[in-house]
Amino acid sequence: MDNTDAVHIWHRAGNPTPDDRLSLYAQALISECSIGAYRTLNDAQEDKAILALFRVDQPRATLASLHQVPPLALSGYHQLLHELAREGFGPGSGFHAERRMGHV
Repeated sequence: MDNTDAVHIWHRAGNPTPDDRLSLYAQALISECSIGAYRTLNDAQEDKAILALFRVDQPRATLASLHQVPPLALSGYHQLLHELAREGFGPGSGFHAERRMGHV
């Protein structure tokens, strides 16, 4: 899946975010992990996917700083993942950092 596909899915789901912004979110997610067929993520994988999206808006964010953000402030990022999941897609065909470290 490429970023154009993700943008189309998000628009079909009714996401009102402009295409250029959605494209940035898709690129960020794709750069952190492949997007493919949906599979359940563990907590660490979900955190990494949310962090990839969050860094579009907060480029210096870390996992530690992400955990300090109120859940409501992260709901839009969770929604992006849920919209992909409703169409049968999501992060999880491999997180790039885990591959480099030998974990999948």
